[in-house]
Amino acid sequence: MKVGQEAKKQIRRLFLRSLRLAARPSLHYRASSPDVSHVPKKLLLIRPDHLGDVLLTTPALSLLREALPETEITALVGSWGAASLQNNPDVDKVLRCDFPGFSREPNANFFAPYLYALEQSRQLRQQNYDAAIIFRYDHWWGALLAYLADIPMRVGYNWPESRSFLTHSLSLQTEKLPGLPYNFGPLPQHSSAMALSLAQFALQQHHISQQLNEQITRLKFYPLQDDLRYINLHLSEWGINRGDKVIAIHPGSGATIKLWTVEGFAAVADGLAQRYGAKVIFTGGEGEKVLINNIFKLCKTKPLRWEAGGWGKLAALYTRCDLVIGLDSGPPHLAVAVGTPSIHIFGPTDPTIFGPWGDAKRHRVIRTELDLPCCPCGVLDFDRACWRGGYCLRTIKVGQVLEVAEEMLESQDK
Repeated sequence: MKVGQEAKKQIRRLFLRSLRLAARPSLHYRASSPDVSHVPKKLLLIRPDHLGDVLLTTPALSLLREALPETEITALVGSWGAASLQNNPDVDKVLRCDFPGFSREPNANFFAPYLYALEQSRQLRQQNYDAAIIFRYDHWWGALLAYLADIPMRVGYNWPESRSFLTHSLSLQTEKLPGLPYNFGPLPQHSSAMALSLAQFALQQHHISQQLNEQITRLKFYPLQDDLRYINLHLSEWGINRGDKVIAIHPGSGATIKLWTVEGFAAVADGLAQRYGAKVIFTGGEGEKVLINNIFKLCKTKPLRWEAGGWGKLAALYTRCDLVIGLDSGPPHLAVAVGTPSIHIFGPTDPTIFGPWGDAKRHRVIRTELDLPCCPCGVLDFDRACWRGGYCLRTIKVGQVLEVAEEMLESQDK
């Protein structure tokens, strides 16, 4: 770690400690002795991340709803992640917050995040929440917000900048998650497993033991009936019938260094269309427009393009697909959540943490076949990345993707 980055962390820790002491006299400080003898009447869940990460939290939401049927559960998320909780019965309310550092916009100045925390805490304090759970492991800002909002019980991970604002903190070294169905990915390190562990930990403070099962632990998204009807009509206008094989490819990602090659996506689209007569649909928004145009220039077949509708309609589209192919991004997780087989192409990020959360036979990960000691590095900034710039992704072969796709498609036909 660079010296400057470490110095910045130390300064922030000192500032947070000072802020905690300064704020304490102004609070009612209900948190001085949180009452765990009664289940919370109002529970606040904080998750600042984007769409895919919010989806990965849905198993934990199911666990909490199952264990706390009478509790009013509110999710505080960014406007960029709220769509993942559309129509979700496990939360009663969804509030939006422009979490600093997640809006992909720089802070106006050093004090801006702290002033915004004060502003938001005043609104939350009026709601009289009994407990809060901060689901991102390093989210000190969320822990600070819950503290300033005077929420008596504050549960999160034992992260250096966060723990002084929490009443209960869970070690990141938790070794196992009892009761997790065997077919659900790597255990304690995965983002969904971490969220489940934290939810279990919070319940244990109230002496509540809730058994896990496959219904609780699966990813969940609930497309609206209007979106399903819209997609069925749209596909019919494209001449796609119920018996046709439909494959969606989402070539975009939130970080440029996580992109695969345009040549690779074009070759995969052509290969699947030619071998199976599949209707291949590329999905993406305005941010993927240029990328998809460049892929289409290289395609020998004529894939289709889906641009409109947003997250709910994308989920509805995926329900009509036989396979979804994408990168380390939200849309492949959305495919998992609606039960559609998926392929996730990974490079610098770790699929042990961010890979598909589901049956490993139906949701597959593809990585480079080269033995690269630096992979996964977790570095998503080109300025700090390896000099080869995404070498781990550029060395993934078209044949690897086609082989796995064909295996999955043929298993469906048996």
